[in-house]
Formats: sequence, structure tokens, C-alpha cells
Amino acid sequence: MIKALTFDLFGTILDLEKSTQGSIINIIKNNNSTVTPSQFWAFLRHRQRIEQYQDNILDLGHSGYLKTVKNAFKYTARKFNMEPNELELSLWDENWQNLIPFYEVLDALKLLSKKFKLIALSNGENKFLKHLAKNRIKFNFDNIISVEEVGAFKPYSGVYRKTSLIVNYPLSEIMMISANSFDTLGAKSCGMKAAYVNRYDLPYEECHEMLKPDLIINNFTELSNKLMKEGDSCAKRN
Repeated sequence: MIKALTFDLFGTILDLEKSTQGSIINIIKNNNSTVTPSQFWAFLRHRQRIEQYQDNILDLGHSGYLKTVKNAFKYTARKFNMEPNELELSLWDENWQNLIPFYEVLDALKLLSKKFKLIALSNGENKFLKHLAKNRIKFNFDNIISVEEVGAFKPYSGVYRKTSLIVNYPLSEIMMISANSFDTLGAKSCGMKAAYVNRYDLPYEECHEMLKPDLIINNFTELSNKLMKEGDSCAKRN
């Protein structure tokens, strides 16, 4: 029976594309580039993951989430023949301090907190995560866990295993909630349950049947409806 939910923040709870659109449009206009904001963002998002995977594969440790997104911004700009100046980089940093949550998130978290322990589990730095939870998401999680605890980015297996020890629940009693398929895949490989929030209408990873998510939903409203209903059903059976 699931007792705790761990939540990815970036792209799952927080709308990264909408939040950073200002700085992307700014650099495109400043350089009279023909690339669209959506094209820029799509390339940047893939590049950011490469930055993180390189850290894990080369055993470089957790270089910092904000560093990887800034590196990805610089790389993407140069890919489209632009060189970001200090003002453009400063705006990028500012956007990341003011990330916007998806509209339905807060109501769903409040509902889910009635039945589950809710834990933020993110690739971000601990101080940054606390700022986002307090000032941007405006929700008091039962715990906030950064991958700094392990020194590697998700989906490194140690992140999920260490989380189990920190929150004092077996892996089998925790469900990972993420819109990033690599994250739910990593959680499943360690014995967690997983819910894939398919916000971006993307195909799931090709993987073994046992590594597929236990639940696929489109948003947090569907997530809370499904989990609260299942929780009620379990209570009635018991």
C-alpha cells in the first residue's frame, strides 16, 4: 500500500517552458534569429539532460542543477548562432528564481496530503528547492530532498534508495510522480511505484514490462482523483 509520494519539481510541478519564455524570446529578438521559442526550448531541454547525464557517467558528482540549465542555455544559443551576453544570462537566472507552477498543482497537493506523506525529490540544489516550495509552489511538503544527498542526478539509483532511508518507508511503499520518463524508469528499477504525468504527450521509454509506470495521467487533477479513489477503495476492503 502506498504511504508516501515523491514529486519531481522541474517540468512536473513547475512549468519550465512558460517560466523561461521571457529570456528565450529576449535573446531571439536581440539577435534577429529565425528560430522559434518552442524550437529553442525543445533543443535546450534535451541539452540540459545531456549535461546531467555527463556528470553521472563521468562520475563528476552533482555539479548543480542551475549550472546545468545555464550551460544548456549557452550551448543552445550558440547552436543557433547566438552568443548570450551578461544581461541575457542575468534574465535567464532571474526566470529560474521565479518559476511558475502548473495551475492545478496546488489544489491536488492539498487533497493528496490528506492521505499521503508528500515529499519533493528533485535534481535541484537544497536551498533552491526550499525557495521554490515556499515562494513559488507555496506548499509545505513533509520533506524536501535534493540529489545533493547522494551527489548524483536522477535517475541514479542511489537517489531513490537514499530517499527511502530518509523518509523511513520501504521503496515498495513510495510512489514517484514525474513528467520525466527517465525519472519514473529510475524509480521503478529500484522497487518504487511510479506515476507518469504525461503533460507533453510523449511516448514512454522502450523498456522491460516491469519498468513501466503503474499509472499514467495527464495532470495532477487526474492524479489526485485516481489515488484518492484507490485509497478509499483500499480502506473499505480493510
